[in-house]
Amino acid sequence: MNNRKADYSQIAEVYDAARPLDKPHIEWWLSKLAEMGGLGPGKRLLDLGCGTRRWTIPLAERTGCAAVGVDRSPEMLAKARAKDENQRVTWVLGDVLAPPVAPGGFDCALMSLMLHHLDEPLAAFRAAFDALRPGGVLLVRQGTLEDIVDDPTHRFSPEAMTVDRKRTPLCAEVKAWLSESGFEGITAEVVRQRMHGSPQDRLLQAETRVCSVSRLISDEAHARALARLRAHIQAHPDDPWLVEETMTLFAARRPHRLTRPASTANPD
Repeated sequence: MNNRKADYSQIAEVYDAARPLDKPHIEWWLSKLAEMGGLGPGKRLLDLGCGTRRWTIPLAERTGCAAVGVDRSPEMLAKARAKDENQRVTWVLGDVLAPPVAPGGFDCALMSLMLHHLDEPLAAFRAAFDALRPGGVLLVRQGTLEDIVDDPTHRFSPEAMTVDRKRTPLCAEVKAWLSESGFEGITAEVVRQRMHGSPQDRLLQAETRVCSVSRLISDEAHARALARLRAHIQAHPDDPWLVEETMTLFAARRPHRLTRPASTANPD
């Protein structure tokens, strides 16, 4: 994959305002991730592409696990550190393709909405594999191409769809990468939830251009998409499609054997 990159030094300024932690679906995700990751006291979590702390701090505080957040954006990490009042998390500036952490040191690794930002998702999965202890779990929270192809962001913006068709994986591709990386017990759960309080909430989020693809299309294309969204809201103010989103949660486990199978190992 060869992706255009959104500038998260700019997105960091609006990221948290557009993604508040008091939404009902956040509670569901925190419980789900904690349970599937087996998180608790004495466990270690690695949040790859942690952003401004959306999952890292709440999971550490809720479960009592030790957590490390890795992100390549200094601006996003600065906001994460500022929110970590109890210093529950170790924040590390680094690339998820080669995270600067000790190998085999984590019980759970998390990647949330990361794959469409990566040129080499397979390399990221291999890095996560190496960071996990034998028996450790990787959780991948991702909108696959099947999940996003007809959501409001893409139905109203063919330009956004053109960008995301190139950088967003299919569900089968994610499973294949996980398998090739050496993971086993791979599962994929499709989750559809109400993620916006109202159509107007969704419109306000769209206007901030917090969604990375909106930063990768022209101002003119973004304005046209907003006009179409406003028109749909005016004509169909009670349409549940406007407030719901679909995402897939992948889970995979590092086998208890200590090394990746030879057929999938990185070449020397």
